[in-house]
Amino acid sequence: MNIVSYRYYAGPNIHCLNPVAEATVDLEDLAATPTNALGRFVDRLVAVLPGLSEHYCSRGRPGGFLERLREGTYLGHVVEHVALELLALAGEDVAYGKTRQVDDRVVRIVFESETRPGGLAALEAAVAAVEDLVGDRQEDWAERLAVVRDELAQYRLGPSTRAIVRAARERGIPVARLDGDSLVRLGQGAQQVRIRATLTERTPALAVDLAQDKAATKAALEAAAIPVPEGAVVTTEAQALAVLAGWGGPLVVKPAGGHQGDGVTMGIGTPAAMRTAFRLAASRGPVLVERQIPGKSYRCLVVGDRLVAASERIPPGVVGDGQRTVRDLVAQLNADPRRGAGHGFPLTRVALDAPALLHLAQQGLTPDSVVPAGRRVGLRAAANLSTGATARDVTDLVGPALAADVVRAARTIGLDVAGVDIVTPRLDVGLREAGGAVVEVNAAPGIRMHLYPDEGAPRDAGAAIVEHLFPPGRTGRIPVVAVTGTNGKTTVTRMIARVFEAMGWRTGMATTDGVWIGGRQVAAGDLTGPWSARLILDDRGVDAAVLETARGGIARGGLGFDDCDVGVVTNIGPDHLGQDGVETLEDLVYLKALVVEVVRPGGAAVLNADDPRVLGMAARTRGEVVLFSVAEDNLAIAKHLYAGGRAVFVHRGALIWGTGRERTRLVAVRSLRSAMGGLLTVNVANAAAAAAAALAAGCPPRVVAQALASFPPGGEGVNRGRLELVRGPDLTVLVDYGHNAPAVEAVGRICRALKRRPAVAVLGLPGDRRDADLVATARAVAQFADRVVVREDRDRRGRAPGAVAALLAGALMEAGLPTEAVEVVLDEGEAVRRAVATAPSDALVVVLFERYDVVQDVLAETLAGRVGPLARPASESG
Repeated sequence: MNIVSYRYYAGPNIHCLNPVAEATVDLEDLAATPTNALGRFVDRLVAVLPGLSEHYCSRGRPGGFLERLREGTYLGHVVEHVALELLALAGEDVAYGKTRQVDDRVVRIVFESETRPGGLAALEAAVAAVEDLVGDRQEDWAERLAVVRDELAQYRLGPSTRAIVRAARERGIPVARLDGDSLVRLGQGAQQVRIRATLTERTPALAVDLAQDKAATKAALEAAAIPVPEGAVVTTEAQALAVLAGWGGPLVVKPAGGHQGDGVTMGIGTPAAMRTAFRLAASRGPVLVERQIPGKSYRCLVVGDRLVAASERIPPGVVGDGQRTVRDLVAQLNADPRRGAGHGFPLTRVALDAPALLHLAQQGLTPDSVVPAGRRVGLRAAANLSTGATARDVTDLVGPALAADVVRAARTIGLDVAGVDIVTPRLDVGLREAGGAVVEVNAAPGIRMHLYPDEGAPRDAGAAIVEHLFPPGRTGRIPVVAVTGTNGKTTVTRMIARVFEAMGWRTGMATTDGVWIGGRQVAAGDLTGPWSARLILDDRGVDAAVLETARGGIARGGLGFDDCDVGVVTNIGPDHLGQDGVETLEDLVYLKALVVEVVRPGGAAVLNADDPRVLGMAARTRGEVVLFSVAEDNLAIAKHLYAGGRAVFVHRGALIWGTGRERTRLVAVRSLRSAMGGLLTVNVANAAAAAAAALAAGCPPRVVAQALASFPPGGEGVNRGRLELVRGPDLTVLVDYGHNAPAVEAVGRICRALKRRPAVAVLGLPGDRRDADLVATARAVAQFADRVVVREDRDRRGRAPGAVAALLAGALMEAGLPTEAVEVVLDEGEAVRRAVATAPSDALVVVLFERYDVVQDVLAETLAGRVGPLARPASESG
């Protein structure tokens, strides 16, 4: 089998609302062979991955997939389920999968995966495993799966970050992972807080530095009268031996700047043991030698100003059976499915490393010693989860005095989230009374021990951290509006942004023209996909987001947000058909309805009641349905309002906001600057959509009306390239981005309303459209243009040079334009120059552009050359 292609959707997508991997796989010689024709393959598969027997598959019940295997299913389907099972073994919460045939040999496999690299690694491992099981190759499958499990676990979030993310999502706080590690954004825009595991952006850097310096931490605690062990910092072996000689044992030796238990040795009482322990610790810098405090070791988690969890940490150990060696017993211990490499699992595997060998030697043992039955052998003196320790929850046993001590210790160091390590013989009294001490205060403490204690109740430490960062009433959200549809998206997006700016909100806006934040362009290009959405939501200065969400971005990358407050669908028309699996208008409806599906409960789906396909999306939203229409007598609007719904519609020449039986007049159509007194009817519809979205987002009607009446507010580039009229000395130019038949038909209606003749068009279209769609658009141009200059897009999108232009020219002449009225000038700038320079006085030149800046430069030059300098204020934006 061969993986032909791989794609990852990090957000909601056409397959699933959760992140998924999508791959095409060539099954080659195995394509036509079902599982029930492969001998004992099914038995071998289930023996290696017994969890597959619980998969539901299409049967909708546990064991459904096993039934399919025994009845006979194909290997692409098997690869899908094996990939899911491998990810589940690595700790991912995944379930969705789908496999579809592409041709006789190739299948498209889709399965949930939390990360891009993890999905690919799981797919590769699944393909290899299925091939080897089909071939009955002999393998140490337990070892092989352990390696795969460890590899996959390194890609997903670790237990601490995972717990915080889960708690945030339960609170409805948006979450986004910002890197391949554990940097996570909780919330959006100006309301966000970032974390890296339990380190928060509110954790002072000075406090982190102090916590990493054990000697400095000890001094700070001692100065605050918090009990700490007596200790000394040494830099030579001779100094360490001198401390032992002066104090006697037992002592603890550790790096002065260590973490996670690295280099810590306890119970030092002899010179030989001191030498070994010093050398181990000294490899990390200066060494701290302390008196060992009698009592048990506890980790106390402090969040803000309260103790939220406490655990007794128990060093790892094994119990002998009189037959197996220490090494064998450790292998058995590490076979526990809760254990894995590093911090990615509830427990960490125990390594027989230098500290372990030293501790074994102190007990008179080596890794190859056979342990008598019933004897417990410690594998480490230090009880640290990162080296294999387990935990027992003791939160309910901690008395108020001890809780106050550990909170004060965290506050002394300055940490908002701290792991305070104490040793004490009693939990019911304070440290001083019990004779205990604080031995460390840790920044970015792991919370695995509180989430997955070996004994006692688990504590939701993640929820405590989220509550600290987002007190009750704070959601971390900013208003997020997503706008999709076939035509009008950019203008509607700009209109909504105009309203939000009038509210005083610093607005992030993504459009086909680029990304704008606070009225300033920060990125140029057609940026209507997930990247631009994430850019805006990541920006700490953004108070509200308006995101044009185009078909291509949805199809190829999914959404850049998990949900939105308002989802707008302007209309659905034939465009981009034949691309990315979208073959019909029904396919296009299904794809664009994703924006409606991710409207969150309490939000609103704003739908065009004049478009039956859009209106049909109402059943697919979890939010309220808000309608808009420009028809005076739209029956759907009337029924919706009668049922208590909300809508924006046109009545007696004005936009009206209806809520049930109440009516609020917003603005007269003739007062809409963008509609030029009602001449540009498409912008009346766009204004209705924008008004409905802004009102659904909570903006007052007065602000909405004033903002839309003054849109565009003047100045260069506000609604550039969207029904933009440029007045020349003796002719008018209409610049628009229309590139499909419905959009061009709307442009034609405007041209006829302007009553300028002759009409000269500059036409070019993207090469990735179907021939039938290109021809239909050319015919729409022929309905209003007396002469057409045909150009070619710079990005031909796979077409041969001149191919699209030739097709368009032929379609224009077939539609009735005479041969002499159709001219081909491939370069866009030259085509515009030719059209304007040769147009007669009083003509209307319609430029359907690809590169706006090129068109503007040529217009400025060519129009000025007709009579005199072009007065820039004569440019109007529709």
